[in-house]
Amino acid sequence: MPLYRVSLNGVARWYYMRTRFAFTSRLTLSQPGTTRQMEAVGSSRFFLDAASNTLFKLVADKYTVRRHPIKWWIRDILEKRLLGGFDALKEWRANACIRRAGLRAIECRGVGVALNPFNPLGSLLAMEHLGRGESGADYFRRQEEEARLAFLQRVCDDAVALIRHGYYHRDFHYGNLLLDDTGEIVWIDTHVKRLPQDASQRRQTIVAMLSPTKLQGERYRAFAEAYLIRQLAL
Repeated sequence: MPLYRVSLNGVARWYYMRTRFAFTSRLTLSQPGTTRQMEAVGSSRFFLDAASNTLFKLVADKYTVRRHPIKWWIRDILEKRLLGGFDALKEWRANACIRRAGLRAIECRGVGVALNPFNPLGSLLAMEHLGRGESGADYFRRQEEEARLAFLQRVCDDAVALIRHGYYHRDFHYGNLLLDDTGEIVWIDTHVKRLPQDASQRRQTIVAMLSPTKLQGERYRAFAEAYLIRQLAL
């Protein structure tokens, strides 16, 4: 993969990056207010390349060389960076899977891994920046009950398409999608996993995907479960 110099708020770091986009070899990223809001509700770091309207998501290593040197070497360096198990690559592949299932997902423009093993931001994912999109979580909260159920049904329809493709979403909640300016659902966080072949285990996995906490209440979890069971004839 080509090597890119990525400046994060003026601090230069180097990444090997595979890309489908015509980036320059030197990228200067900043953090406007919107990216800081994203960081406030998650564990990743977000930066923006204004020139190409590209959002960069960087995930920090789980361990540090000072506090957990062996775990840092095995999990963060060997397993993730050297053997290709880093978060951005998993999201890149999951994004492609979601698209093959017929769902709309954010455009992934590049995936990279840090050159320096001591750079704690080891995983890099570049994606289209949808500046006008509204978080699914924000949209859900401001709706009346009837509109909430209609929206949840739309989200479940996407889940049905993914399940019929043989996969399920491991982090199924409204915050992992955006509504664009036409009201279309766009998946921005694509944690998917293949479903088990056994019918009983398959049903258990699908039901376990639905969390009352993530769906904002037990009544919404129950609604989603009943809808999926009907649509999938579980």
